[in-house]
Order: sequence, then structure tokens, then C-alpha cells
Amino acid sequence: MTRTAVPTTADSTAFHGTSGHPAREAKSFAARLRRIVSEPFLHFTLLGALVFAGHRMVARGLDVPTVEVSVSRQRELVKLFEQRQRRAPNDAEREELIRRYVEDEALFREGLRLSLVHTDPMLRAQIIARVRGMLQAELDQKPPTDAELQRYHEAHVSDYAIPETISYREYLIRSGPDADGDARRLLSLLERQEAADGPGLPIPTDHSHRSEAQLASLYGPELAHELWTLPSGSWRELRSSSGVHIVRVAERTAASQPSFAVIREQVSADYRKDRTARAFQAELSRLTSQWRVQIAEQP
Repeated sequence: MTRTAVPTTADSTAFHGTSGHPAREAKSFAARLRRIVSEPFLHFTLLGALVFAGHRMVARGLDVPTVEVSVSRQRELVKLFEQRQRRAPNDAEREELIRRYVEDEALFREGLRLSLVHTDPMLRAQIIARVRGMLQAELDQKPPTDAELQRYHEAHVSDYAIPETISYREYLIRSGPDADGDARRLLSLLERQEAADGPGLPIPTDHSHRSEAQLASLYGPELAHELWTLPSGSWRELRSSSGVHIVRVAERTAASQPSFAVIREQVSADYRKDRTARAFQAELSRLTSQWRVQIAEQP
């Protein structure tokens, strides 16, 4: 039997050729992939994506509020407990101290979040007073020198002048229907130097070294002037809205100027107070100078 060779046709040739095409495409794709992977722009893009993803993960971790109860803080809590209870806390009480601290810290931070310091006037005033005290405590408190005190005294010598004063005894008969009669009877007894005490009579009040300014603050300017100009040694009757005043000026003391040696302690106290006030004002000016102040115009 004779076999006849079949001639190669176009279709057969095409069929056999397609059997190697997938391999060539795979090689081509791999080559293209290698070229893409080697591109610097792709490296930069991938690195940026990794950094961004890492930042998001870290940011989510940082967003979680954390209350740290350090060893030193725990010691402080235990110390406060011992001061109040006169004994050391047991394990349960120690856990309770920490729990309460965490709760207080959470409440405190919530108050900060709600900006209560800006809306609660009492809390705002307490914080201002606390900071004011802290600033004043940090100011220089070294004792003044004699030269500084001398200069301060010379600059404020008039502040230490002792004004003229009077010392007097006063009977006050309150306003009422019998006030005039009681005043005449009392004045008569006093002028005859008889005992001026008994039922219905007021108890006297002795005033020592009152200046005219002090009298004005005590009685008002009109009655103070009348009392100030009274002669010494005689009983007089003065009237005010309070009632009838029976008074006698016992002594009048002239104005004087004490020496520095006599009032040195007072000068030292005043100097310290003035120095602290000036230093504190300078510190306030330094703090406020850091802020831009905007004052709204009145409508």
C-alpha cells in the first residue's frame, strides 16, 4: 500500500504557527512589566502611598486620648490618702485612687474641650487669680538696701506726715420725741461735772487722734467741720440726721513729720509693695505685648 504525502496548505501552516504565539506574548508582557517596575516614577508613587497609609494608621493611633498614670503620680495619690486617712491605702483603695484620678482627668480634659474657662466667669477669675499669684511669687523678693529705702522715703516723704488730730468724748442721743429733752438734761449734768450715767442716758464713746479727713468719713463734711473747729475743754451740742451729739474736745495734736529711723519698717514694707507692683506690671506688659488687641467700635 502506497501512502501519499499530503501537501502543506495555508490552513495547516497557520494552524501550526499559532501554537507558539502565547509564549511570545508572555515574554513580551514580562519585558514590559520589567520596564514598568524599573520606572522611578512608579517607585515614588508607591513610596508616597506607603507613607500616606502609615500616617493614617499613626494618626488614628494618636487620636485615641491617653491618660498616663505615672509612678510619681501614684505616689502623690498615695501620699494624699495617707495625709487624710492617717494610714496607707490597701490594694482596693489604691485601685480606687487611680480610677478616681482617671475620671477626674477625663472630666478636666472635657472641660478644656468645652472651653469652660471662657464661658464660666468664676472659673476664669480663679485661673486669673492663680496665675497672678504665681507671677507675683516669682518676682524678686530680695530685701532693699538702706540707700534704696532712703531714696524711696525722700520721694514719698509727704505720705508719712502725721496730720493734726483731735481726741474727744461723744454722747449720741438718737433722734426721737424725747431727744431734745434728754440732750438738755445730759448737757446740764456734764457742765456741772456731775455723773452722766444712769437709766436713759447713752454710753459715751472716746475717740483718739482723729484727723479732719477721718471725721469727714465718719460724720460727713458739715458735722466734721463743726466738730473740728470746736474749742477744747467745753461740752457742745451738735446735730445730725442720727440725732444729737454732745461732744467735748479733750486734746488737739499738731501735725508732725516722723524721722526715717522711726518709720523705717513702714517705709520698707511700702517699698517692697511698690517694687512688687511695678515688677508685676512690667511682667503683665510683657505678656500683653505678645497679643494683638482688637477693640470693636461702639455701635
